[in-house]
Amino acid sequence: RISTTVNFNFYTTSAVLLTTMCIPLEKKTGVNFGLPGQKKLIYFVDDINLPEVDKYMTQSAIALLRQQIEYEHVYDLTKLSTNPQKNIANT
Repeated sequence: RISTTVNFNFYTTSAVLLTTMCIPLEKKTGVNFGLPGQKKLIYFVDDINLPEVDKYMTQSAIALLRQQIEYEHVYDLTKLSTNPQKNIANT
């Protein structure tokens, strides 16, 4: 098993969180990302309630984290015109 710590603060955005979550991952095929081999990844999230509330009264970093937990994929905002989905397995 591999673990990584994600520290939230007032300035944590969904883009920063996505970058942090993808650091230990490697591209498998197409839009599939995962760890080397058959390892599992555990994210330790510290201070989850600290991100700033945006004008829509949401915390985008927490919404991205929830999307990963519920659907096991996230949308890469830099690739919205092509294939924005990133499947992240074994996390």
